[in-house]
Amino acid sequence: ADKHARELQALKDAHDKHAKGMELAAESHATVEERINYVEKLLGDSADKHARELKALKAAHDKHSEDVADLKGAHAHHASIPERMAYVEQLLGDSADKHAKELQALKDAHAKLAAAHGKHAKDVDGLKALHQHHATIGERMDYMEQLLGDSADKHARELQALKDAHDKHA
Repeated sequence: ADKHARELQALKDAHDKHAKGMELAAESHATVEERINYVEKLLGDSADKHARELKALKAAHDKHSEDVADLKGAHAHHASIPERMAYVEQLLGDSADKHAKELQALKDAHAKLAAAHGKHAKDVDGLKALHQHHATIGERMDYMEQLLGDSADKHARELQALKDAHDKHA
C-alpha cells in the first residue's frame, strides 16, 4: 500500500507539474482574438503607410506636371526661328542702302576676305561636325548671329581703314 501511495503521489505531482506547464503555455500563447487584432493593426499601419506614399507620389506628379507646363510656357515665349530669321533679314535689308554705297571699297577687300572666308568655312565645317550631335538649333542660330555680327564689325573696320587710306592718298 505504501508503494501505491508513493506512485499515486508521484502521479499527482506529475499531473500538477503538467497542469502548471499547460497553464504557462496557455498564458504565453496569444489568443485568436489577439492574433487577429495584431494582424489588423499591421494591415492598418501598412495601409496608412501606402496612403502616405501614394499622396506623396501624387504631389510629386502634380509638381512635375506644373514644371512641364512652365517649360511649355517658357518655350512658347522664345522667339521662333522664322522670327529670328525675319529679324536678321530686316537688319540686312536696312543696311543694304549703306552697303551699296560702300560696295567698291568692299570689292577691293574681297580678295582678303575670300581667304578669310575659306578659313571660316573650314572652321565652321569643323565646328558643325564637332557639334552636330550636341548643338541645338537655337545654339546654331546664336553661333551664326555671332559670326554675322563679327564679320560685319570686321568689314566695318576694314572699310574704315580703306577709307582712311584712300583719304590719305587722295
